[in-house]
Amino acid sequence: MEDREALDSQMELLQKELGWLKQQVSHVPRASVQGRGKSHGIASHRLLRGKLHRLARGESNKDYVGQRAPVPEWRVPWEVDWPAYEPTEFTHAKVVAQPIWADPPDAAEVDYDYRRSFEQLIVCSPIGRPLNPRGRTGTSGRGLLGKWGPNHAADPIVLRRKPRGPDEAEHDASGVPGGVLFQMVAIMRADSGQWAIPGGMVDDGELVSETLRREFTEEAGAITDVMKQADLEDALDDVFKDGGRQIYRGYVDDPRNTDNSWMETTACLFYVRDEALASRLTLTGGSDALSAKWLDVDGELLKRGAETLYADHKDFVLRALEQEQDYLGTKPLEKKGK
Repeated sequence: MEDREALDSQMELLQKELGWLKQQVSHVPRASVQGRGKSHGIASHRLLRGKLHRLARGESNKDYVGQRAPVPEWRVPWEVDWPAYEPTEFTHAKVVAQPIWADPPDAAEVDYDYRRSFEQLIVCSPIGRPLNPRGRTGTSGRGLLGKWGPNHAADPIVLRRKPRGPDEAEHDASGVPGGVLFQMVAIMRADSGQWAIPGGMVDDGELVSETLRREFTEEAGAITDVMKQADLEDALDDVFKDGGRQIYRGYVDDPRNTDNSWMETTACLFYVRDEALASRLTLTGGSDALSAKWLDVDGELLKRGAETLYADHKDFVLRALEQEQDYLGTKPLEKKGK
C-alpha cells in the first residue's frame, strides 16, 4: 500500500514537472544577436526540433572516460532549468598546449561575429563561452576540440556500384534505399576502431571543396610509391571535379563534443560511375586511419539503431541514398499509362 502511494506521489510530481516544462518551452525567446561574453537568452525553437545528441553525452571516446557528468535526456535542452547542473570541466592536454589550430584558453577572447555556425546564431554563457546548440553534454571546456563553439569538418561520401563478375549472382540489396548495392570508401578510425567517411577538419581560410579532396587523400590515399601516387591524384581530379552533391550541413553528434565546443560538418556525395576510374582509387589508410577499403553499403550497414559507422556517418550515407536517387540512377522509372 505504501509503495502504491509513493508511486502515485512520484507520478503526480512528474506530471507537474512536465506541465511546467511545456510552459517554459512555449515561452523560449529566439536569440536575435550574437556577441562576445554575453548571454542573449537561449535560442531557438530549432533546438527542440533537432535530434537530441546521445554520443555527445557518452564516454565512447577513451579520453572522455570519467569526464562527463550524467545528463538525463529530458534535461539535455538548455531551456530546461537545472540550477544544480555541474558539468565536468575537461580540456585535453594537447589542446591546452596551444597548437596552431587551437583557440585561446579564454573563450571570451574569441570574436564570434566572425565564427559561423550552421545551426543558429552562437549563444554565449555569462562568462563568454558558447553554448552547444543541441544542449547539455555533461562536459564543459573544449575536450579534444580546438575551437570554442563550432569546429568545422568536411566529409566526402564516395560511392560506386559494387562490381559483379560475369558468373556472379545479383547482389543482395535488401534494406538499401533504391534497391542497388553500393560500396563506399571508408576508413577505420584509430581512436574508435569504427568505419567512417574519410573526412577531417576544415583549416582556417580553406574552402570546403579543398578540404574534401585533401582529407580523402590524407585518410584513404596514403601511398608512398611516387608513380602510384601520381596516378591516384590524376584519378581524384576526375572524382572531385564537379564539387559533389551536398547531402548535409550542420551539427554532428560526435563523442568529442562538449557544452562549449562541438562538431559541425558539410557532407558531400561523389558518385564514381566509371568502374575503371574507381579501380584506380588505390586505398591505403593514412593520417589517423588504420586502414581504408571499399565497404559494402548493405542492409546490415544501414540497419536502424546499429552503430555501424562513426558518429552520424550512417545517417549521411542514408541521406545520400534516399535524396539522390536520380543522380545515382536508382529511382524507379515511372510506368507509362496504357
